[in-house]
Amino acid sequence: MTSKPKKRRKLPPAPKKRVGFERVMVYLVALFVFVLPLFVWPTSTEYGYSKSIFALVAVSLLLILWAGWALVKGEWRIRVPWISVPVLGFVVASLFSLIRATNGRMVIQSLTLVVFFFLFYLVVTQFVKEKKDVTLILYSLLLSAFLASLYGLLQYLGVMRGAFGKSGLQELISTMGNRNYLGEFLACLLFPAVILIVRLHSRLLRTLAIGLVAFSFGTALLVHQTSVLVALATAFVLFLVGIAIFRPIEPIRRNRAWLVGLFAVLALTFAIEAPSGPLNSLVGLSADTKGSWLARLWSENSGKVRSWDWWVGWEMLRDHPLVGVGLGNYKIEFLPYKAQFLASPRGAGYDFYIARAAQAHNEYVQVAAELGALGIVALLALLVTIPVSLWRRLRRNRDEADRFDLLLMGAGVVSFLVVALVGFPAHLPAASLVLVLTLGLASSRAYGEGAEVEVSLKGWPLAGVATATVVVCLAVSVLAGRDFSGDVLLGRGIRELQAGQLQLAAADLKASAALDFSPSQVYYHLGTLEAKQGRYQEAAAYLEKCLTRFVAENVYLNLANLAVNSGDTAKARQNVDLLLATRPFPELEIQGELLKALIFVRQGDSDTAIRELEALAQAQPDFEKPYIILGDLYRARGLTSKARQNYEQALTLIKGKLTTARAKLTPGATLRAEEYAAARDEVDLLTREKEATETGLAKLSSP
Repeated sequence: MTSKPKKRRKLPPAPKKRVGFERVMVYLVALFVFVLPLFVWPTSTEYGYSKSIFALVAVSLLLILWAGWALVKGEWRIRVPWISVPVLGFVVASLFSLIRATNGRMVIQSLTLVVFFFLFYLVVTQFVKEKKDVTLILYSLLLSAFLASLYGLLQYLGVMRGAFGKSGLQELISTMGNRNYLGEFLACLLFPAVILIVRLHSRLLRTLAIGLVAFSFGTALLVHQTSVLVALATAFVLFLVGIAIFRPIEPIRRNRAWLVGLFAVLALTFAIEAPSGPLNSLVGLSADTKGSWLARLWSENSGKVRSWDWWVGWEMLRDHPLVGVGLGNYKIEFLPYKAQFLASPRGAGYDFYIARAAQAHNEYVQVAAELGALGIVALLALLVTIPVSLWRRLRRNRDEADRFDLLLMGAGVVSFLVVALVGFPAHLPAASLVLVLTLGLASSRAYGEGAEVEVSLKGWPLAGVATATVVVCLAVSVLAGRDFSGDVLLGRGIRELQAGQLQLAAADLKASAALDFSPSQVYYHLGTLEAKQGRYQEAAAYLEKCLTRFVAENVYLNLANLAVNSGDTAKARQNVDLLLATRPFPELEIQGELLKALIFVRQGDSDTAIRELEALAQAQPDFEKPYIILGDLYRARGLTSKARQNYEQALTLIKGKLTTARAKLTPGATLRAEEYAAARDEVDLLTREKEATETGLAKLSSP
């Protein structure tokens, strides 16, 4: 008798693996670091600006989610690394800088970005807990860097449109807006990215990582930025020192084949793409350079120009030693302090034109100029706390693989700090992201505990802080959205102004000024628009606003011109003198000298005016305006022969320039919008000058 087989009991279905909130946050962080370097908005006026707005909104979302999760749990545990203390000091110094700031809104705007990048740092330290989180986030950033590098290379080769629609180094702007910005971003990333090659288990992913690192390294060479090479070399030396001290031998031995492969690929890349590489002439990617290494370092990075910017920052610090001129206000104060520096014995040696600088091209100098002694103390505290915190984590972590990772991250931080000596990576969202992310990963639980304290909020404190976080993040996001809308309208208004659509431009520019939290150059364009329509008082009012928001050489020139036309010679002389004291671009300097002569005409001092105009005509024989005014002055004195001679010389120059300018506007000519607008304005101006000159000649012939 056989027994029936027993029926197998059905097992309950295995529970689906749930993705916890912390994992979602890690994925969102990875998505954020992938998108930000690539984020551009076609109608925005500046790539870095659009990245900043994206960062504010994205970090706000992360913070709101974190606050909501804490409310659901009933407790908010926040890891506060030691670095937080000097950052808080920097915030306090920034608030004190409001005391002397010309534009307080610019301080608040700049400080908001600093605070939100720091809050992103806290998010990273809180939610990154495993090595797989580190590799996921770093791979996302490396992929983003590869795409940005590929885009830049295609622009260099002329396959994709760059800055001017041609090919060559000047086209390479990638998604950063400037080849140097791309180089600084890559310099900060390359060392931390090596973690992927020693941490990943997949051969395919490791091989791909080597290729991505090498490609990014090649692009860093391609931008021809010597400071990037110096930063990488310095970081590599200090990395070797760290290896000697902490001896993470096991991960090096275990991954020696991969590391040798990486080194070989990087060496080959250097040989092909470095300016001094032996193979660069075969591929034609690098220009030939001559001179000593130190000479190239100084000249290729515009050393004397950079030192000018630093001395201007020193003048700011001397005037406001305690609190500086205000966070973000360097660009506003630059031209007045440039004139002050040039009037000093030290400034006498700078006998060449240097453009208005929005940044000091040295983050340490800029902090000193904008925040004074308080900012210097906060910066020094940060520069001490970072290596001390990293040292503590290295000493407390006995895992050699972790030590190797931390040393690579430290090398990335060193690259950033070295580049900051001649650049401004802290003002670039993509480069700042790499620094903040690297510090956040190094301070995370993935590499143990240490150099931190933990704060726990429950009950009413939790509810209050969480509510405040949500309210502030929503407010910042709304303001950022308005600001961004204003920037888009500004870009559209500029294009309409260039196309001669004055009514449309006026509506968009005024709407932009209303939306922008801290409007600046929009007032310059509104002033230009009002002047084109003959409303000179309104134009002067807008340009006066620029003196505390957007201080450029053209602002002084246009204000002086409007003042001359309205008869306010005192204001005209004030603006002309300041313009000329800054040693502006030669064309602007010529216009300034002409205005100075016109001021003498308005004051009734025709003798001095004639001397000034004769000297200007002799120095600039191709400039027609002095001849026109001299013709008028000589005609008024009854000196017909001299008047006719100057009128005829002016008319000859005008006809030649008109022919050239009109040729630019012929059908089929390829001009950018700003080039077309400049050519059209030149034709209009020359036509008016031609009519005025012919009228003057006709009056000489009449009885």
